[in-house]
Amino acid sequence: MKPFAFAVSFAAVLLATGPARAAPPESSSLPPSDTSRATAPPAPLWGASAQWFATMDRQAAMLERQGSGLSLSYLADGSALAAARRDGRGTVVGVGAGGMSGRFFGLEASGLTPLEIAAADRFNAPYYGMVRDASHAGVSIVAGDGGRLRFGALSGQGTVLTDPFGQAINDRSKRFLSSAEFEQKMGRAVGIVSVGVLRENGSMLGSQLVQALAFTTNPTTTFTSLSVGYALSPSSSLVAMASSGRTAGLGATDSLLAQVSEVRTVAYSFGYSAKRLWRKDDRFGLTFSMPAKVRSGAMALGGPALQSPLTGALGDVTQPLNLHPTATERDLEMTYSTGVGPDARQGRVTGAMMLRVNPGHDATAKPDWMLGVRYVRGF
Repeated sequence: MKPFAFAVSFAAVLLATGPARAAPPESSSLPPSDTSRATAPPAPLWGASAQWFATMDRQAAMLERQGSGLSLSYLADGSALAAARRDGRGTVVGVGAGGMSGRFFGLEASGLTPLEIAAADRFNAPYYGMVRDASHAGVSIVAGDGGRLRFGALSGQGTVLTDPFGQAINDRSKRFLSSAEFEQKMGRAVGIVSVGVLRENGSMLGSQLVQALAFTTNPTTTFTSLSVGYALSPSSSLVAMASSGRTAGLGATDSLLAQVSEVRTVAYSFGYSAKRLWRKDDRFGLTFSMPAKVRSGAMALGGPALQSPLTGALGDVTQPLNLHPTATERDLEMTYSTGVGPDARQGRVTGAMMLRVNPGHDATAKPDWMLGVRYVRGF
């Protein structure tokens, strides 16, 4: 990989019309309610298209080194690193930083999954993606014929909460995830069962809250995920993932969020990946997915005090809100990438298409779609 590159993009992006909603980066985790929406200027179209391509650019720029039982994946700018060491007994120890946990945990590490547009792992449990720019550490041991057990942990920061008074009364939400995985390979097929616990402070299920709705409790989410992959041929594969999580209920006396019940979430995805379709270095991917969605749960919002007309006493008003959305977001992604010239010496071209129906699990939101082409050449 050459140290410098220039990129040219052409993209047509159509976003839902109307006021933009100030939703959290992981807005698919907790669907926005009417009380948490705010009017904001629409995002620039070119900024949106650049964000869509960011994940694929990151994958294309990743440098790989292997030898003597050591594997190393990293970005030249030093923003991401993953290393793994295998000993003579087959035990693997992996560490990394910069959101590289998918190189060690889950189906992403198998190499069977398609190229992705959005910055979210579609075929690992979505709770891994809620620990942004995570550092990770783990160990993998042999468990029978074709089987492996992996134990590990991720730690990272959440999004900085927006506050006009700055960091004096504001802080970053910290997230810590511990997990165990069992992987079994059977011929062309591989299956992975993942269980884990996600702990947060100052937020819930990866959401971003303004100061008035923040709380100092530490929500805990337990999750289970099943991922499977099947190699149709040496150059093509089918993959799928289903995940379910449960976040314990909590009360927050220091916030307008008076009470949150137990919240259950689900997610799933299906994909097809192929290499060397028309050229020796091309890659095609097709993904259909539903991001994490609340299946059941409710919260109670505390409101302004009312005065009783009979006694004159003041009392708080609590309004219950159902967190279960009335619609389901469904995403369709298609990508194709190929080199230009012999051995891709003239650069690389990537085409991408994405369609989102009911984005954010919002029944009133119009579909989002993006169609783009990106050319990158190193020098």
